[in-house]
Amino acid sequence: MTQLAAAKYRKLDKNVKERIARKLKETAAHPKRFLSRLNSVEAYKLRVREDRVILDVDWDLELITVLTLGHRSTIYRGSPSGVATEN
Repeated sequence: MTQLAAAKYRKLDKNVKERIARKLKETAAHPKRFLSRLNSVEAYKLRVREDRVILDVDWDLELITVLTLGHRSTIYRGSPSGVATEN
């Protein structure tokens, strides 16, 4: 998890943190089932109710890195990771 993602995660409500953690565990087991590729950047999104988690995936190393996260209405605008549009 990047420092930006960790800072945003710490600010979330307990229930939202639990949902995101649970979904990340499920995604680690079956990434292709839960991830959607973003159009304009080499990143993936994970939907968790009304929140989105933007991830970088190294398929060779089987490594998932959380780049950023936030509410779906704001996550794609002005993100430091360059996330502009969704699939």
